[in-house]
Amino acid sequence: MTRKLSRLPSHAMARLVPAVATLAALGLAAPAWAQAAPKAYATNCQLCHKPDGKGTPGVFPRLTGRVDAIAAHKDGRKWLIATVLYGQSGAITVDGKPVRGTMGPFARLSDKDIADTLNWLAQGKGRAFTPAEVAAVRGEPGWTLAKVGEMRKKLAGAGVIK
Repeated sequence: MTRKLSRLPSHAMARLVPAVATLAALGLAAPAWAQAAPKAYATNCQLCHKPDGKGTPGVFPRLTGRVDAIAAHKDGRKWLIATVLYGQSGAITVDGKPVRGTMGPFARLSDKDIADTLNWLAQGKGRAFTPAEVAAVRGEPGWTLAKVGEMRKKLAGAGVIK
């Protein structure tokens, strides 16, 4: 960010600096999705999905620009949470291209960490994930890696996951 700002012409910087200072003085912060990734994402997700959520082509799918669309559907929200909790395995298609990576389970993360990470990935669009929503999926019996995969196939067939 510093490099990009330093490339701005001096007249643009002269306008930007007071505007940022005014927002800070008023106690207004950037929305959560515009801030840095939550620690849980930085520690557990970004190695594969990259700091910007764009993924590793062919191995780990992009998350940015997808999580919000999937989260717009009730079953999509449940699948997103279950995927973080229980993992995802097997070949999938994302943006019309095959992806063959495997995601391990992250059930060790707190409900709040999972909600915060999904909210950050959704970029503030749609209804926010809550720790209670994560806890509800975590508490449902019968979740397995295979069930997560089956749910993904059903949602992909319905056009919820692309």
